[in-house]
Parts: sequence; C-alpha cells; structure tokens
Amino acid sequence: MNIKFKTLFFIFCFIPNLAFSFELSVMTLNVDNLFDTYDDKNKDDKAYLPIELKQSKSHINSCNKIKVKTWKNECLFLDWDEETKDRKLQNIVKEIISYNETGPDILALQEIENNNILAELFNLLLPYGYIDSKLIEGRDYRGIDTALVTKFKISDSKLHYIEFSGEFEGKDTRPILEASLNINGKTLKVYNVHFPSGFHDVSMRIDSLNTLSQLLKNHTYPSIALGDFNVNSKEDNRLNIYRSQNDWDVAHLIGCNGCKGSYYYNYGKSWDFLDTIFMSRNRGISFIPGSIDIVRTNRNSYSDSGKPKNFNPIKGFGVSDHLPMVAKFKVIN
Repeated sequence: MNIKFKTLFFIFCFIPNLAFSFELSVMTLNVDNLFDTYDDKNKDDKAYLPIELKQSKSHINSCNKIKVKTWKNECLFLDWDEETKDRKLQNIVKEIISYNETGPDILALQEIENNNILAELFNLLLPYGYIDSKLIEGRDYRGIDTALVTKFKISDSKLHYIEFSGEFEGKDTRPILEASLNINGKTLKVYNVHFPSGFHDVSMRIDSLNTLSQLLKNHTYPSIALGDFNVNSKEDNRLNIYRSQNDWDVAHLIGCNGCKGSYYYNYGKSWDFLDTIFMSRNRGISFIPGSIDIVRTNRNSYSDSGKPKNFNPIKGFGVSDHLPMVAKFKVIN
C-alpha cells in the first residue's frame, strides 16, 4: 500500500467528520391571496369565491361593511372561479421554475389559504423534482398561511405563535412555520415567516424577530429563516432592524445584485425588502457570494419600472404584488 493510498484511506476511514460541503438553493415568494374557490365557514374568504356564490343578501351586506373601496369591490364583484384560480396557479408555477429552470431546492410561500390549494400547486410542481410540502393551518382570520415545498423530505414540522409585549400583549398573528429537513445526513431547520403588516405598530415586528431568534437559540442546527418580514425601509432606516440581527446574516445586506427591493409602496413611492432570507451565523452554513437576487421576469414585473405585476383576474396576467427573492447557500457536512 503506497503512502498516497494510505493517506486517503486514513482520511476517509478515520476522519469521517472532515468538512465536506453541499450547495442548495432557496426562494421565498408571497403569492398574494392564493385561495381555492370554496367557502371556508371558519375563515373570512368571502372575496375569493365564484360570483354565483356572492348573490345572497347576507354576502352583499357583509361586503358593504368593508370600508376600503378596493376590498369591498373584490368582495362584491370578483369572480374567483376555477378558471381564474387555475390561471393564477399556472403563473405562479412558471415563476417558480423560471429560476434554474426547475425551481429552487426549498420554496417558502406566504398567503396561501389551505392544504387544498397547496395540493393543487404541489401537483403542478411534481415534474420539477419536488417531493414534499407542508402547511399547518394557523388562526389567521382570513385564512392565509405559510407553506413549504421542497425537493427533500420534511421530517418534522410545527407552528410557533408569537408573544407580543406591552400594549399588544395577547394580540394574535400568523405563526412561524418551522420544518426540519434531513439532507445528506445533516439536519437543516427552515423557518417560514409572515410577520404583522405595516398597518400594525413596528414593535410587533420587532417582537416577532425576537421570537425567531429565540427559536434559533433553542438548538444548534444550521438554519434558514425566510418569508415576508414586513419591515419597510423607513422603519428599518430609523431603527436598524435588519442590521441589528446578531444571530443571522441577512441576504440583502450581504449583497443582492443591484436589487431595489421585493415590494414597491405606491403610496410612499419607495422600494422595500419586505421579503428576505436569513442565514444562521457560525453554524456551518453560509450564503454563496453573488447568488442573492430578486427574480424579475416579464411575467412578474413591468419592464419600464421593475415594479411587481400583480395578478389580474380578468386578463389573467401577473403573479403577485411581491417579487421573489432567491439565494444559494453552502452547508458544511
């Protein structure tokens, strides 16, 4: 046995934990009100129903109580039938697989109603290598939840509800979805978030981030947190919310290929990173330089401004009012 062979034999047999790495890709996408066409009696999904189910006096009276005109008109006149729902699903699938031609390894979705509509989406993604998905129903009154779709088996999952402090103690919001993935013998924790919107006080988003960091401290596994954090640029500039994350590397702060943001506020005329990706620090996981990006296509954004092209249920174009963020990362095995 020559010296070179002996050395290799020793490395593989007696140093099994020598650092080998593998690379994965991830995407987060707020799909903006992806509902099925059925009335869930326990949720406020009355805007997303076929027009024939919107003719009763009780439905009309309920819609007329809505103060925001756009939402009221959706409730009264939007014809969310099977054809419209299917067009939106197809647009979302095309958007997902536009990344790397077969989509990311791990996909985090926000604003998806239930397991019925997730199953429809998952079936459309099966040809692209996806093998597992997870949505756990939360308590959101509108019925919008978070979901994961992956090319790896999900070994465990749970919801974590956020405890707010001060005057917002006891308030309810969408929980954090946690999933464990076993990849090449390594456990990876994934957290999918959809934090309180800008309508709510910024302290609720800070409490949500503190809850997320506490979840990370409960274990030592490499972890990713991604989704709709709902932190706008104005409050982030004022309070350094993203930069103050001591436990996480934040994707768009690492570098995002000239990205403006994932969401455009027409009212404030500002771009914001409402959607982003966190990577746990010092746990054998890291972003791959140059991989962080906002996905823009002719399908999801306007060519002149780059603004998101929301789904138009009448004309059938567009995807969401959010743009997807993607990244690749390396895990040391």
